[in-house]
Amino acid sequence: MKNADTAAINGKPDKLWSKDYIFLMAANFLLYFAECLLLTVLPVYLKQNGAGDFQIGIVAAVFYITSMFMRTLTSKVSARIGRRVLLLLAMFVFACSMVGYYLFAGLTVIIILRLVQGLGFGASTILYGSTVASTISNERMGEGMGFFGLGISVAYVLGPCLGAAAVSQTYFQWVFLLAALFVLLSMLLTCFIKADHFEQSAENQTKDTHWLSDVVEPKVIFESVFILLLGLLMGACDTYVVLYAKQMNITNIFLYFIMTTVAEMSTRIFSGKLYDRKGMNILVIPGTIIGLLSCIAAAHATNLFMLCIFALLYGASIGMIFPVMEASAMKKVSPERRIAANATFYNFLDIGSGMGPLLFGALAQSTGYSNAFSLSGLIFVAMLAIIFFRGIMNRQKRYGNN
Repeated sequence: MKNADTAAINGKPDKLWSKDYIFLMAANFLLYFAECLLLTVLPVYLKQNGAGDFQIGIVAAVFYITSMFMRTLTSKVSARIGRRVLLLLAMFVFACSMVGYYLFAGLTVIIILRLVQGLGFGASTILYGSTVASTISNERMGEGMGFFGLGISVAYVLGPCLGAAAVSQTYFQWVFLLAALFVLLSMLLTCFIKADHFEQSAENQTKDTHWLSDVVEPKVIFESVFILLLGLLMGACDTYVVLYAKQMNITNIFLYFIMTTVAEMSTRIFSGKLYDRKGMNILVIPGTIIGLLSCIAAAHATNLFMLCIFALLYGASIGMIFPVMEASAMKKVSPERRIAANATFYNFLDIGSGMGPLLFGALAQSTGYSNAFSLSGLIFVAMLAIIFFRGIMNRQKRYGNN
């Protein structure tokens, strides 16, 4: 079977919504939905068992650390045993860790389970992302990755909303078993995706001769550094926004997740196509400014209305930045280097998402949540500085070539 890039070159219809694309999108959604269930449940679960803010940050961080570690091994392991086999094994490990949360409540055990879960999640997400890219032509990469990310956006509203409803009850550990069930459904969908997408990608991995080439793709360093910075805030928000809301005695926290996802989905719908036609800066610059405004709104939040304003700005910022950076990374490399590019991109995201809860947790514990959000605005100031200096360097290169 020819991939989307070959089909486009041969002048065949540039079809985006193929069966495999839809199945990959659905399977990835179920995986993220299972993980997103924990966003509201796990911090409350830990808090009830005596964990402090910094300890909760450690639990969040170890997940991203092992996820990043697994991404460094994914290319080589998938080349040996096949991408579909590795994907199914990774999701099985992920599901088992969910069952472990149901059986055990100790902090040490949960940290170990979170370590194991990170291994499964790291391999699964990198394989889904790189495989779906093989079903999309370069001409529609921004649009395709944007819609693919919509599934993740929906997971980020449905998962936390269900989790928030669950933690309002006295007994909510059943959520962990439900999450494991969704992972099993994701595995089932993966079995119905045509083998060509997995086999071709696996064969391409054998061309790499040095382990570092599986971990770092130099062509996508700009996008990866940018997403690392965004990951700092994403990791912090995922971990602490529920606790911040509880501090303000906000009970309808599900509205925050709805607003975040509505804003992210709304911007994702047009950001992919706009990037394909107009380029990166028309979305990334305003998205970064909106992100800065979101931190200011969060720092001054005292009620549900202000928290929802933060959610709308924060979601819009992610929807304008994330799919553009991911599509840019995929377009810069050849099909056989997409797994390495995807690994680089998501490893940097994991670094940011892992460091974010630790830094934010330490700040929140010493200065309070409001001040921690204020200082988080520096992330977007750094992003604007990177864009500015990159623009200067690009102009100098053009003038030098002339």
